[in-house]
Amino acid sequence: MRIVVSGVVALLLISCFGEKSVHITYDLHAPVKFDVMAQSHYATMDGETEHLGTRTRIYFTNEYSQNGEMLYLDRTFISDASEGYLKRSYPPELAYRTPHLKLSARGLRVMDIEGYEDFDSAVVAKVAIPDRWRKQISRMTRQMDLDRIERRRWEITHLLLGKVPLNKNITEMLESQGRLPVMPNVQIDSVVTKGFRKINGQRCFEYSVFLQEKEPFPYFIWEQHVNSVRAGAPFKGYHPKEAVYQNRYDVALNLENGLPCREYELKYGTHGMQHPETGDSVTFKSQVSHERFYNLITNH
Repeated sequence: MRIVVSGVVALLLISCFGEKSVHITYDLHAPVKFDVMAQSHYATMDGETEHLGTRTRIYFTNEYSQNGEMLYLDRTFISDASEGYLKRSYPPELAYRTPHLKLSARGLRVMDIEGYEDFDSAVVAKVAIPDRWRKQISRMTRQMDLDRIERRRWEITHLLLGKVPLNKNITEMLESQGRLPVMPNVQIDSVVTKGFRKINGQRCFEYSVFLQEKEPFPYFIWEQHVNSVRAGAPFKGYHPKEAVYQNRYDVALNLENGLPCREYELKYGTHGMQHPETGDSVTFKSQVSHERFYNLITNH
């Protein structure tokens, strides 16, 4: 994928022309490979105080390639340096530990995902966590849920195509183009483009996606809350209910190849829980962030 700036011949000179739009096309003449660092923070609230319970940091490579209209992603796990209460037991983080993942897409639309078929034996069985956590993960994590996470990430980072104005709310434009994806339990409220910034020496184009998301059974963040936050201890006998998140998903695209420089998602959650006998219901708050940095491997 390559970003071409409208009305400007030389990409190196675009900052001098006060451009008002960019033109985004998919054009990978050769595979492009990145070292990627993904980190997440999972925190819940004790009154007004935020308690960070889990920090994850995982390293992998992403290789992108193209054949006609088809785009391909090949992800390879390298290492995990996570820490904190639930350490490596959040399924979305464990997903990065899948040895190899392959995704194929026609632009925005994901066609196929391979890699999670043997998730239990290839990942969960090999993680150094208590057996009770391992059994929970195996029982509560389905391949379709992991595929949905990958599909969501791809569609949000490949929303833009063709001529895109800078510093604009482009939600209606994307709707008219049929480019706002329909994702389970997710409502995209708006998409706003920004300008340019340097990230790791790369000139990157930024946009933000504002969305609301529901999680039908947010077990793991509930378990972190009741076991690691003082205010959560009285609610160990409760059961988690639906969580609602207000999210901001920031994407920065590399101007040399149109692939990501960085992704950052911040999620503010309101979580319900209910006592199975008394029916008493209460809520708690969470703040979760996900960030991914892409370092281009230039000798590939």
